[in-house]
Amino acid sequence: MFRAPLPLSTPAIVLVCASPIWLQAKPTTDASPKALLEQGLHELMQIADNEKGSSPVHLAKKVRPTLERFFSFEGLTKRAIGQGWKELSADQQKQAVTLFSEILIRSYAARFDWNNKLEIQFASPVDLGNGRVEVPATSRYAGNTVNVVYRMEQSTNGWAVYDVVIEGVSMSANYRAQFDSVRQKSGVDGLIKSMQDNLKP
Repeated sequence: MFRAPLPLSTPAIVLVCASPIWLQAKPTTDASPKALLEQGLHELMQIADNEKGSSPVHLAKKVRPTLERFFSFEGLTKRAIGQGWKELSADQQKQAVTLFSEILIRSYAARFDWNNKLEIQFASPVDLGNGRVEVPATSRYAGNTVNVVYRMEQSTNGWAVYDVVIEGVSMSANYRAQFDSVRQKSGVDGLIKSMQDNLKP
């Protein structure tokens, strides 16, 4: 089973699951990276509050449409698989994106404690050039404070998160170490199968 490499105290999937005691973040039409993250957080918190106590599988289904608007799961999956991405067929690439995003969402949903509140404060974006920025943030959860950086890139559809760095550790790079190990032993077919097995009850 693939291990979620990031501490639960982080808002790793902009927070698949967030406490109903939220930040002062409200929907906005501002298209800036920071504003989009705040909007995404607000929407996810509303969903999580409505679905409080539901199973990780059910919660994952509810939050996926919102997450897909703010996260580039294809970009995240490409970086997590690394060089092996080119070895996948077009159908396998689509399958990998669906499977990996589900692994991420369920992983954090399963470990969330509804009794603890989540607070996230986003700082101003740092321009990286070439249509990319980093948005630093501070996450407070269950008595822990964690530094987070959201890496975002601009496309024709607007800004989207393509990686999350927790205390200096890249989420995509951490998973890539696990995926590389499976791919080298079992090939790309084995990698897809291992993702499927990861999601079995």
